[in-house]
Amino acid sequence: MEKWRWIEDNPTDGATQMAVDRAILENAASFGRVTVRIYRWTPYCISLGYHQSVENIDLDRCQQDGIDVVRRPTGGRAVLHAEEITYSIIIPAGSFPFSPSVGEVYNFVSRGLVRGIQKLGVPAELQKRTMDIRSHYKTPLSVSCFSASARHEVVIGEKKLVGSAQFRFAGGILQHGSILVGDAHLALPDYLKGIGPGKREQLKLVMEGKTISINRYLGREIGYKEIAEKLRQGMEEEFSIEFENGGLTEKERKQIPDLRKAFSVLLTTG
Repeated sequence: MEKWRWIEDNPTDGATQMAVDRAILENAASFGRVTVRIYRWTPYCISLGYHQSVENIDLDRCQQDGIDVVRRPTGGRAVLHAEEITYSIIIPAGSFPFSPSVGEVYNFVSRGLVRGIQKLGVPAELQKRTMDIRSHYKTPLSVSCFSASARHEVVIGEKKLVGSAQFRFAGGILQHGSILVGDAHLALPDYLKGIGPGKREQLKLVMEGKTISINRYLGREIGYKEIAEKLRQGMEEEFSIEFENGGLTEKERKQIPDLRKAFSVLLTTG
């Protein structure tokens, strides 16, 4: 049975989390095995897609409220990382389940996430969607990842539960994403520039209508450890692999400080 590396990291700042994902990706070919990492963010953090402008974000308000701002190595739109679990999967080039098709990898990874989330008693499913991206990007809400639909979505009913993004490097693929545990992500409009109070509340209602969290569905709070355990079990079953607990290699750790600087936009502590 194929063995993958499993890392459950402690909560830390967003620039470090992005640097760790990128360091694992840059060393994927030499490491030679798939890595799945589960982590959280402290303090709360807004991450921007690699090509997304920071001009839409009110950095003064973020500083005031202790919200970090970072840039992801992946594309996509802004996410407020708050009450969530973030996953990343790094797949070395040429190894299972590497594919030249972006959609195939999204679909594959999402099946494992769905299997794990279902073990919590949550009826998540993988749904194929289409939308008019050009029309959506003309609206103020387009700044948010959780206001838009990707081609392969993890949903409960018609509501989005997981937002993911992907990046391809010479040595492999990085896909990471947010699994909504609570509803704090709905506060993102508070940190957007050029939007009045009435419009902010309207945008929050739109986001609430388009998203769902595990806690909201279950009607109770669920612990991080339980979610991580079920995700691990679900992926092992869905992918027919076995996880081995592991930490970063020395080479990966050495790259983190320089990479951390590259992803930082605003750090409110440290």
